[in-house]
Formats: sequence, structure tokens, C-alpha cells
Amino acid sequence: MDGMHLRTRAVVLALPLTLTMTLAFAAPPAAPAAAGPARGGSNYFVYHLEGCHREPYGVVNSYDRAPALIAGQLAAMARAGQQRLRIPVFHHRGPDSGTVMDSTGGTLSEQNARNLTDLLGAVRDAGFAAVEIAFFPKDANDPMLWTAVDESLYAENLSVVRQVRDIVVRSGLPYVVDLVNEGAPPPGPEYAALLAYDRRLWADYTRDHGTADTVGFSLTVWSAGRVPQLPEVYGDRPPPVHEVHFYGKPGDGDEYRQFMDTDAAMDAIGYRQPWIVGEVWYDDPEAAAGIRRAMRDADREVLFLTQWPLRRGAPCQADTAPPESFAAYTAEGF
Repeated sequence: MDGMHLRTRAVVLALPLTLTMTLAFAAPPAAPAAAGPARGGSNYFVYHLEGCHREPYGVVNSYDRAPALIAGQLAAMARAGQQRLRIPVFHHRGPDSGTVMDSTGGTLSEQNARNLTDLLGAVRDAGFAAVEIAFFPKDANDPMLWTAVDESLYAENLSVVRQVRDIVVRSGLPYVVDLVNEGAPPPGPEYAALLAYDRRLWADYTRDHGTADTVGFSLTVWSAGRVPQLPEVYGDRPPPVHEVHFYGKPGDGDEYRQFMDTDAAMDAIGYRQPWIVGEVWYDDPEAAAGIRRAMRDADREVLFLTQWPLRRGAPCQADTAPPESFAAYTAEGF
């Protein structure tokens, strides 16, 4: 979400791998790995909203302003049955906004690094089983907007990934990494720079860390149209699990149709890895029922699901803080 999937809509292709795998969340040697399938939860990135306005209430960037409030929200989400969080890391070359952090030079500030450390400690203390860290490079750092790979910005983004991953590993929480939120490239020459960025980041990341702790680059609506590009990104080393985002709406089809089309597309290229459903409408019975039905019909394993804090049809990028209720998804076994 956060605007990327609104900028592009690829043509749907019904396209398949024969291999069933379960993702073991990466963890440092002292911490046990957490394997799916398991109860999911929410994307959690702001502790307060004023209408559609999220600044300056980022749970990472502004953690030090509201640690007790954030701890209370985490406890409430855990009591509501949520066990996993997806935590977006927003950054750009520019001033801190309160949600989007300054990454100029390739590092988050000492305060923001401490904020992330403290947030992960609060997540652990609240009893969550695992986290997903998703990178949201913004503005000039966003490779979706590039016409050519910018060497300086590429180096900056890679450095932030390394810094944040080190912090997450030290937290002791089982984790998985989305290298660029909704960064799987659509087809077409206009996305050549994004494809080149993804290939390079995948090669650099997996050379250092292997494939076990990452979903690679998550796919957004229409996910099926992006699937044929995945072998161009991953070569012969795809991730052990893929992440898909489903937002049913007029013109894009419902969650059931999006799931089935994406499953067929992955089958066509031989990808039978399980999925994480990383974003869906907030606490939405229609989405929950459609995805559960598609899982049965497609026989595709979903390890867990995390909702985005936005109700179906709302005009914002987020309209719910905190995303406490998970009842619609719990009712369908998520």
C-alpha cells in the first residue's frame, strides 16, 4: 500500500513450480525459528492519525515520543489475538517527517536506530511471535520512480537495509524481510530501472545473507501481471516464500479472483512456494472469506496474513490507529 500499487496496474496474465516449502523465520542462533502457518496480525506503523494525516506519529521515527502509548497499543493487539506484525520502515534522503526517516548517507540517525531497537523490544514484551520488516524507500529513494539506477541512492538504500537488518537480528525476534514494499516489477520497458534495481539488490542481499530470511520483493495488485517478471529478478535462487497483497475493488476484481489469478501465474512458471498475504483491507469479512476460499480452491499454502490499517473504500493511505481488531480474519482461521 502507501501509494505504490495505486501508481501502476499491470495486465493480468494467467500463468506456475512444484515444490512445497515452509518458511522458517530467520533468527539469531540463540532464538528459535518460528515456522508457519500461524496466526497473523497487522501492519503497524503509526500510533495516531488526524483524519488521513499520519505525520508525525510513526512508531519507529517517533517511538521516543510515545513509548507507553505504543506499548499499550501492542498489548491490545496481542489481546485481540494478533501474533505477528509487519513493520514498515519509511526512509528517504531528506528531513525526518515523524514517519519517514532521514537516510542521507546510508544510515538512520542514532535516535531512530534506538527507536527501532526499543520498538522491537516492546513488540517482544507484548508477546508477539515474529515480525516482518518491510522497506519503504520514499521520494528520490523509491526505485519505482527511477528511469535509471542512481548509484548513490542505491548505495544508500542498501546500507539502510543492512543497518536495519542488524538491529532486527540483535532484537532476538524471529523475522522476515521484504526488501522493497510492492517492489516486484511490472512488465514493460518503463520499469527497466526497477527491474535492474531488484536484480542487483537481490544479488547483494543474498550474497551476504542467503535467501532464508526474505520474501524478496512483495507483489501488489495486480500481482498476477507481475509474476512473469520474477525469474528475471531471482534467477535460479527465488525466495522460499513469496508475499502478495490483495485489495479487492471495482475494476481490479475481488480478493478471490486476485488470489486465483496470481496462483495460476505462479503455477505457470513453476513457483509453488507458500505465500504471506502481507496487506489486505482492515478487518474485512469479504476479504477474509475470499482468501480462505481461494486457498482451498488453489491448494496454495498461506503462512499468515497481516492487514493494512485501512477500511475498504476509505480515501486515505491509513484510517485506523491502532489496528486493534483482527476479528474478521480470526473468524476465517487467520
